[in-house]
Amino acid sequence: MFAQDHHAQKSEIHDPNWRRAIQSVFHGAESARKVWARHVVDPALTPCQFVNCTDGTCDLIGVVIGGTIPDAEDPRLWDTESTFTLLTEDAEILIVKGWYATSLEQFVESGTEGVEKMKSQDQTYRDDILDVLVIKAGLAQQLDQSPAAKSFWDIHLERLGAAEWPEGPLPQCLVRFDERENPRLGLVISGAWIAPMGDWDLTQPFLAISIDGEIMRSEGCLAEQVSVL
Repeated sequence: MFAQDHHAQKSEIHDPNWRRAIQSVFHGAESARKVWARHVVDPALTPCQFVNCTDGTCDLIGVVIGGTIPDAEDPRLWDTESTFTLLTEDAEILIVKGWYATSLEQFVESGTEGVEKMKSQDQTYRDDILDVLVIKAGLAQQLDQSPAAKSFWDIHLERLGAAEWPEGPLPQCLVRFDERENPRLGLVISGAWIAPMGDWDLTQPFLAISIDGEIMRSEGCLAEQVSVL
C-alpha cells in the first residue's frame, strides 16, 4: 500500500536529526508502541530500521515497527520484501506490501553509530511487475468472458461505490494456490474486504478467477498455502 507522496524527502533517512525526530514520534505514539511490543522480543528497544520506498508513483518514508524477521544474522532487520508495518513522521501506521516496491532503500542504525545498508531493487522489481501486469491482463480477459465472475466482481464494486465492470476498476490482488496439485494463479474477485486497509483479508474464504476461467474457492490462507504476488 503506497498512499503518501514524499518525493521531497528521499534523503531524510540519512539525516540523523530526522531519525531522532521520528523515533520521538514513536515514543510519543501509544498505538505504535503497542504494534512494536507485539512484534519484538524486547519492547524496550527502539526501532532502528528506516525505510524509503516507492511503487513508481507514490513514495513512503518512515521507521519499521513490525512485520516478519527473516533468518538473518541481524535480528533487528525486518523483511521489507514481504508485508511490514511503517510508522511515518505524521504518526500514521501503514501496512506496506513490500513486493509492490519498485525501489527500496533502508538505513539501519546500530546502538552506537549509524550503519548504512542500502538496497537497490529497481531492475528486479521492474521485471517482476511487468510479468505481473501481463498475467493480470490475461486474467482480466477471463473476467470479461465469465458472467459468474463478473457478477461477483460487480457486487464488490457496488460495495466500494464504483461503476460496474468494465467501467469500474480491475481486480488487483493476484494470488497463487501453492498447495494444489497444479498451482495456478488467480485474481481475487470476492471475499472479506478490510475497508481501512483497502485490501482483502485472505485469512478468510475468498474467490479467485484463474487463467483458464475457473472460479476457484479458498477457505483462506490459514487453511491452505496461498502466495500473494
